[in-house]
Amino acid sequence: MATLTDERLRQLSYMDPTGAIHSTERHMSDRIKDIKGSVVALLDNGNDTSSFFFEALSDILQSDYGVSKVIFESKFNCTKPAGQDLIKQMSENSDFMVAGVCL
Repeated sequence: MATLTDERLRQLSYMDPTGAIHSTERHMSDRIKDIKGSVVALLDNGNDTSSFFFEALSDILQSDYGVSKVIFESKFNCTKPAGQDLIKQMSENSDFMVAGVCL
């Protein structure tokens, strides 16, 4: 079973239609030991039905796991990636982030 500390997971490779293979090194974030008292950033992808999921996740993280604060952001459009400024701001102000698509 692969774990996040395996060396082979630190490198991401993908192929494009022209036949080239691209590889890049990934920086693996340190794992947090416990989320109690931490700050989480939730990024809703902006899908019509995803806000209820992230609101419920926020409630569960606070009530069941002791997260002290939730930073909640929503993308304007689910078909476009989040801006780098938004991701940077969220990551600088939180201990961990969750981004996702909910249908």
